[in-house]
Amino acid sequence: MTGRLLLKLLLFCFIAASVGTMLHKAASSKAAALKARPAAAAAQAAPASGPAAAQNLAVVYYFYTNTRCASCLNLEAYTRETVDTLLSAGYNGWRVEFRAVNVEEPGNEHFMRDYGLESKSVVVQKFAGGQALDWIELDKVWTLLGDRAAFVNYVAAETRKALDKK
Repeated sequence: MTGRLLLKLLLFCFIAASVGTMLHKAASSKAAALKARPAAAAAQAAPASGPAAAQNLAVVYYFYTNTRCASCLNLEAYTRETVDTLLSAGYNGWRVEFRAVNVEEPGNEHFMRDYGLESKSVVVQKFAGGQALDWIELDKVWTLLGDRAAFVNYVAAETRKALDKK
C-alpha cells in the first residue's frame, strides 16, 4: 500500500466516523426531546390559577428565528390563518390558540431543546390545568407550503387528531 492510498483510507475512515458520531448525537437528542415533556412551555402557555387554569388548551406554535424569508413568513401566515378560521372556536372541549415564538429572543431558546427542533417548525402542544401534556411536530408543513389549501387542511386535521388523542 502506498503512502497516498493509506492516507486517503485514513481520511475516509475519519470522515465516516465523524458523520456517524454526528448522526448518533442528533438521533439521541431528538429521542430525549420526544421523551421529555416541556414543562417550561407550560408556564408560558396557560394561566397558573383560577377557573381558566382548569380549561383544556392547545397551542399551535410557529417557531421562527431572526432570519425570515418569504417562505417563513408564509408558514406563519398560513398557520395563523388555520387557527383563526378553522380552530379558534375551539374543538371538542379544547380552546385553540396560535402563538408565534422567536426562539432567538432571550428566554425562548429552550423551545428548540424542549421539542427537539432543528429549524423553523410548527408544533401543537396540549395543556390541561396549566400542565403540559403531549405534543406533536407538524413535519409536513414545509413540503405543503406551495399549496395553501393543502397546508391549511393538514394543520387543521393534524391539530384535531392530536386533540382527539387521549
